[in-house]
Formats: sequence, structure tokens, C-alpha cells
Amino acid sequence: MNDLSFRELVDRVIGAENPILLTHTRPDGDTVGSCAALAALFAAMGKTPAVVSPDVIPRRLAFLSDNEWFAPRKDYPVGATVIAVDVASPQQLGKLQEVFTGPLAPTFMIDHHERGVAFCPRYLCADASAVGEIVYDLSLALVERGALSALPPFAVDAIFASISSDTGCFKYSNVTPRTHRIAAELIERGANAPEINRLLFDVKTAEILAAEGYVASHIRRSDDGRIAWVTVTDATRDELGLLDEHFETAIDVVRSLEGVEIALAVKQSPDGKYKVSLRSTGLDVAKVAATLGGGGHARAAGCSLETPTAEDAARIAVDAVKRAL
Repeated sequence: MNDLSFRELVDRVIGAENPILLTHTRPDGDTVGSCAALAALFAAMGKTPAVVSPDVIPRRLAFLSDNEWFAPRKDYPVGATVIAVDVASPQQLGKLQEVFTGPLAPTFMIDHHERGVAFCPRYLCADASAVGEIVYDLSLALVERGALSALPPFAVDAIFASISSDTGCFKYSNVTPRTHRIAAELIERGANAPEINRLLFDVKTAEILAAEGYVASHIRRSDDGRIAWVTVTDATRDELGLLDEHFETAIDVVRSLEGVEIALAVKQSPDGKYKVSLRSTGLDVAKVAATLGGGGHARAAGCSLETPTAEDAARIAVDAVKRAL
């Protein structure tokens, strides 16, 4: 698949008809925020956008998705421009692979993951901390080209949310000086940074707190303490009366344990496979994930394993990390 230049990306966005924006599985703040911002930009250009997610969008992101663009639809117009946003590989489209195929196959993708599998023409900026940075550049280019008169206020907030989410409120190693400059410009344009960060990081439901309590009490560590992991199965969720979305912060709980350099969260997916999330303070976990059929960033990556049990998936993933150390 060929890579698009930034100018080609801008041309394709301007020429998009009935744009349909696709998030990745287990949608996070970057894919949802970027899609929300793009939808706002398209709407301001007089187009009729739609956002489609393969999984339920977490409740904490409702401030981005509670609008007509995210409303469920039964069918999509022939000839629509389908754009995959923050999707590193076709597997990350989940069940959407069955819907958006043939005449509705993705037209192009916008991504920032260093390792992935392009499945249509792609604009990739691996230096961007989040796709939100790309969307910000795109929005400025649209104004410069005369496609937009100004950035819609909702798009400004959504772009800020995208970047803040994928940088852990600007504390992860993917943050660059340019990330801070963009954030500052967004605040100057009216982004409500305190409220956005409060909704993203400080507000948790009772269910999420219960899930974090379970994770904290079930963390396991390697003998040297450098690697830590937790497993979450369907049986676990059923026993606790919780949903998959309530365990979204599981990896953050594991990585917060003192002395841990590589954290893993192994969670059973609806298809029975096990999704492995990896986070690191130094090791390139994208390379580790790649050996297991996944990808991502140097400090944050993931893969999906088809094994009999969660314990088997954890063993395989932990062994791969140990070999890489």
C-alpha cells in the first residue's frame, strides 16, 4: 500500500464524499477524539460525516461521542469515503472488516503507529504523539486552503482530548516539545483543558474502581520484579458483574507498581482470543508485539493471541518480553 504525502491527505479530505470514520477496537481517547474532531471539520465543510466503532465506546468518552455523528446507522451510502483513524492494522477494525469491504472498503487511513500493517493508502506520521496532532495540522491546512473559515470549537476540544489521552495527560515518553506547543495553541483557541483532563483521568465510575481493585490485588511479577502482568477473563468479569470497558485502565494499574519496567494486561476478547497490552519504561515493546503478530509504539504496543487459556497467553507474552530483555 502506498503512503500519502500530507498534501495528498489534505486533497483527499477536501474531496471526501459522505465521509465515514472508523475507530479501532476497544476505542480509546485518541481514536474517538480524532474521529470526533474530523467529523466536526467535515460538518463545517458542509459534508455529512458518520463515525463507526467496532466496540462500545467507553462511557468516560461520552463527552466526545454523544452526538449525531456517532449515532448507529443501518446502512451507508454507496461511494462513501471510508477513513480508518488511528487503526494500525486490519485486525484492529474487528467486526467492521465484514461491513466495510468491497465498495465500502476503507479509502485511506490516518495513523501514527510505528509498526502496523497498511491495508489501504495511508498517511503515517510516526513522530506524532497522537493522531490528534495530525488532525490539528490537517485542520490548519484546511483553513489555509479555504475549505474551512475557522476551526469549530468542538473540534478544538476533541483534538486536545485526543492528544491528552494518548500522552497520559502529557506524561508519557511520546510527548515532544511540539506536542506541548500544539496543546498551548489549542488552549489559546479555546480548548477547555481542565475539564477535558478531569473527564479523561479523574472521573471514574464505581465499576471502574471495582475493576481497578481487582487488578491491583491480582498482579503477578517476574522473579526480578521488572515484569508484571494481570489476566482478565470472561469468567472474571461475570463473577464481578463488570464489563470489558470497566477494565480499560487495567494496564495503567499494573504499570504503576513500583519497580515495574514492563507491564502487561491480558484480557479475553468477545471472539475468545486474548488481547495483550504492553507498556514499558525502556524496552521497545513494539518489537515484542511484532513477534506475536501485533504492533504499536516503542513504549506502548499490543497483540492478540489465540490460546486455550489466559494463563497460556500471559506465559507466551511474558516469555517474549524476557527474551527481549
